[in-house]
Amino acid sequence: MTRFSFRYIKDNLLFRVIVCLLICAIIGPLITLHHLNKATLVKGLPSSNSFTSRNTLGKDEFVLERLDELKSQINELEKIKLSLSNELRDLEGKRHVIQRDIQKFHETAEKLKKDSKKVKDLVHQAKRDLDIFKLEKTRLNQCPQLPFMKLPKAPDLNPMRKSSLSPNFKHQRECTLGNCFDYSRCPYSGGFSVYIYNPQEYLSKPSEIIISAFGILKESPYFTSEASKACVYIVIFELERLELPFASLPYWNNGQNHFILKLKTDSNYSSLDSNLGMAFIGQPSFIHSKYRPGFDLILPPLVANYSGGSLWKHAPPQLPAYRQFFLSFEGHTTNQRESTGTRDLLSLSQESKDFHISTNCGHNKLSSNDGTDWGLCGTHKDRLKILKKSTFTLILGGRTAQRSLDSTHVRLLEALQCGSVPVVLGISTLLPFAEVIDWHLASIILPSARITELNALLRTITSQDLLKLRRQGRFLWENYLSTQKSILYTSLSVIRTRLSLPAPPLLASPSPSVFTPSNQPIKNPPDPDAILELQINSPTFTRNLTTAVNFITNEWNSPPGALYSFPSTPFEPMLPSSAPFMNTTDAFEVIAGGKGGSGEPFSRAQGGNYPKEQFTIVMLTYERELVLMESIQRLVGLQYLNKVIVVWNSPVNPSLSLRWPDIGVPLNVIKTTKNSLNNRFIPYDVIETDAILSIDDDVELRHDEILLAFRVWRENRDRIVGFPGRFHAWDSEKKSWLYASRHSCELSLILTGAAFIHRYYLYLYTHWMPETIRHKVDEYMNCEDIAMNYLVSHITRKPPLKVTSRWTFLCSSCPVALWEDRTHFEERDQCMNFFARVFGYMPLLRTQYRADSVLFKTRISSSESKCFKYV
Repeated sequence: MTRFSFRYIKDNLLFRVIVCLLICAIIGPLITLHHLNKATLVKGLPSSNSFTSRNTLGKDEFVLERLDELKSQINELEKIKLSLSNELRDLEGKRHVIQRDIQKFHETAEKLKKDSKKVKDLVHQAKRDLDIFKLEKTRLNQCPQLPFMKLPKAPDLNPMRKSSLSPNFKHQRECTLGNCFDYSRCPYSGGFSVYIYNPQEYLSKPSEIIISAFGILKESPYFTSEASKACVYIVIFELERLELPFASLPYWNNGQNHFILKLKTDSNYSSLDSNLGMAFIGQPSFIHSKYRPGFDLILPPLVANYSGGSLWKHAPPQLPAYRQFFLSFEGHTTNQRESTGTRDLLSLSQESKDFHISTNCGHNKLSSNDGTDWGLCGTHKDRLKILKKSTFTLILGGRTAQRSLDSTHVRLLEALQCGSVPVVLGISTLLPFAEVIDWHLASIILPSARITELNALLRTITSQDLLKLRRQGRFLWENYLSTQKSILYTSLSVIRTRLSLPAPPLLASPSPSVFTPSNQPIKNPPDPDAILELQINSPTFTRNLTTAVNFITNEWNSPPGALYSFPSTPFEPMLPSSAPFMNTTDAFEVIAGGKGGSGEPFSRAQGGNYPKEQFTIVMLTYERELVLMESIQRLVGLQYLNKVIVVWNSPVNPSLSLRWPDIGVPLNVIKTTKNSLNNRFIPYDVIETDAILSIDDDVELRHDEILLAFRVWRENRDRIVGFPGRFHAWDSEKKSWLYASRHSCELSLILTGAAFIHRYYLYLYTHWMPETIRHKVDEYMNCEDIAMNYLVSHITRKPPLKVTSRWTFLCSSCPVALWEDRTHFEERDQCMNFFARVFGYMPLLRTQYRADSVLFKTRISSSESKCFKYV
């Protein structure tokens, strides 16, 4: 303890000594420094003894001197600052000028870039146009044929002159087109035109039917008000007005190229023989000695005048095939003596209980043309009641050879209207428009002597043949014979056909743009993935002349008929597969030079049986701008795409800030007059290809799916080829049709929200299909795809064709779709039944297969490639 305390004290003293030494080491120098400074200060001043009284004043003078010095320094610094500020201001001004120049140079550079891009685009477009011109030149040099000619333009004709024709005949009944008609007035380049004399100029009191016929003919596409350019001149009158001053007509010229249209007939018109000249006549009744085949024209009587849009209301359904009466006939004769024909009819009526044959009308009689022929019984409505219950209708021709009667034509027209197949006894009976209408396709024509064997023959006709005859009769009645307008237009078309002149074309509809010259769309820069491919437009009106020469029978006896011509049809004949290699055409794009193949060679060429072509996308949209932009953008790089047409179905124009993709092909945005689903099937004039991909704006399809469907359509051009399939089902309880969308091994409809169709069907849908169907589409805002399927199946009698396994489309970025509404399917059920009623039968046909590419799911070696990878 003592040792520890000693050590502690020792250490504590040592610590204190060290601290003291450190303090002295610090303070000592400071004191020394203080004394040195004081000595220096005293040494530098005057002696304190001399200036003790002014010590304080000296200090003040020193401070003042320092202040003056500092002020001068500050002034100098301010001058320097001012100078530097001026220099900085000058530099800043120069910097702004330089920046402005740089900005101008940048703007000039950007403008030059844009101008350069525009020039490059123009050069690129010029190269494309040059390539197209070269291609066209090659085509014209190798195959300089009519299909690549445009519609001929009518030349200016010289004023009318007196005919130099001098027919070699003694009487007018020897007139033919060859010796009484001036063909020089009807050149191919001028087309077919008619001038119609105003009945009020040559008749004191024209009847109501004459005025009506005059108005109808003036509205025809053939009418011209320039008489000097007319091909044919028409005079309308009734037979009771026999004495007409034909010679006083201003363009009579001895009746040359004049058509005498008689709206009423009798059995003798000899009083006209002296002043008819070289004119030809059109009327319902003729006798052999007066009728000049190929010159005069047999017309049906202008009886009923139904409205064209409601014809379906006046015709019963075409099914069932067999009706209450198997054969019917009602008529009377004024001959009191029982004739052989009457006995044959009475004998025929005893052969079967389902025959309805009456030779005595009681008091309900209509007079016949003369005393030896069968007159009509009852009124028009009375006769229709019997005909609607009849499978076949007996029509007895005139008992004199080679004659045409009003009563015969009335029976024929009424039978066609009611779907009762006409059975005409008398092979020499003259039927209306027989030179162009093949009556064997819609009726049964037999010699009168076959009346005793008639029952046995009719019983052998199958249901398929019976319904085909009935359907053809319905087509002929609706198209050519149902209304005064259709009869008069058909009469003109028959004359036109005789002259081998083409039918008037159905023109495309205008396509006004939603953009104006002052409001152009904003476009994104061209997509680098866009395919730059020459535009190939499908040829139009290639057969407009030859159709009226070589294909008369087929055109007149197949729907839609021969009253109008179309730019193209899906029924044109194919060239043989050797055509591309035999210097016939260079328009084909064969695979690997004809060697065939798969993979890359297949993807580079279209192949197939038709020349290379492209397709147009018609996309319907309504106020879904972002969805639309995404759909258009997905089309970048799509092969064989000619152009994209957006049908803007909204009354509100697109947003001004909307940026439209540039996908390398023309994009047309069409402004519609109203929001209608029928707008998607209007034949717009900007559509320049036969192939059309009708698609909704929310449908997402891969390129390989589209290309497969396009290739399949090229081999089935007359059918609808698409993706989602549906079918028509029968409700046995309600006895009606249902629209079915569930999965099935049969289908009969292809939704046109994603389908290829021929543009020919757009013309039929808009101009030929009954307008009541389009009205129903507008009423429900639904069913336009069903209507198109009905139309195509009605024309072709074929089902649609489905490709790939797609059954529906889902759009995650779209608002609620129309089909999600419960009433959507109820309306489609109603459309199915209404459309079937309008067509007279259910035109849809079922199919049990779909189309995939040839090597789809086929095992091949690793060195080979498939046609498509996923389809």
